[in-house]
Amino acid sequence: MGTAAYEVWHGGSLVGLLLDITTDQPWFRCRFEPRAGWDRLGPLFAAQEEARRLHFPEELIGAVAAVRDLGVELRPVDGAEGDGETILPWMIYISEGRASFRY
Repeated sequence: MGTAAYEVWHGGSLVGLLLDITTDQPWFRCRFEPRAGWDRLGPLFAAQEEARRLHFPEELIGAVAAVRDLGVELRPVDGAEGDGETILPWMIYISEGRASFRY
């Protein structure tokens, strides 16, 4: 169990938690714990991860755009480090309990 820093929201649904964030500029890397809303988004992130694994072939690049266009928000957890502002990542990857994002 780690320290939750951000909740991952899509619309009005909590889809997961980001824990134990480390910085590997320009990326922030962390663990991901899904919540009830993840079931709807998981397949989109899996398709994006497949595109990344295959080095972004043109026929799969739409998966990256689909995740980018979701408009997920990273909302700070009370008491977590940071400035307390909601983050709108312009790129976020979530796969196998790990996440990385940029904003």
